[in-house]
Amino acid sequence: MMFPISSEEDLHLSENLYYRTLDSIKEIFDSDHIKLQKIKILAQRIKEGIENISPFIQHSTEIICPRCTNICCINKHGYYSYEDLIYVNALGLEPPGYDFTRDDSAPCQFLSGKGCIMDRSMRPSGCNWYFCEDLLDYMERRPEYGSFDNELKDIAELWLEMMSEFERVTSIYLHQRSPKH
Repeated sequence: MMFPISSEEDLHLSENLYYRTLDSIKEIFDSDHIKLQKIKILAQRIKEGIENISPFIQHSTEIICPRCTNICCINKHGYYSYEDLIYVNALGLEPPGYDFTRDDSAPCQFLSGKGCIMDRSMRPSGCNWYFCEDLLDYMERRPEYGSFDNELKDIAELWLEMMSEFERVTSIYLHQRSPKH
């Protein structure tokens, strides 16, 4: 087992590293359901939070993105990070299959003519947390922005709590698995 992985590593740069990391995270989630319960609850609350703010974002992107000449949705950002893999596994879901041969600067492999084909709550965090300047300007002018911003902050706090709890559980798991000296 290969743990812990640095959350700073770009998993998309190596298909082998990506799948080894995914397998290691799956191993944790297959090991002890009681200790992982809090992580699963936090992931579900994150998913619900993202679903709650999705209509606001969707409306905004439908107005701004079709006019854009500089596509933000590039392939590099369409891959799950270490944290995303934890989130998806906590929800009991499988990440999408990736084409690791695609160029990083090409349009995202999940981008269609009508936008992203992935549900917003299942998109990589880089997609959900990024708003270009034009999109953000438009969103900030809408009356619902204050509520959206507060909900986004709540989701971010839940995300940090989920990661902290995963690190805690992982350290216990690794300690239990280490050979006795």
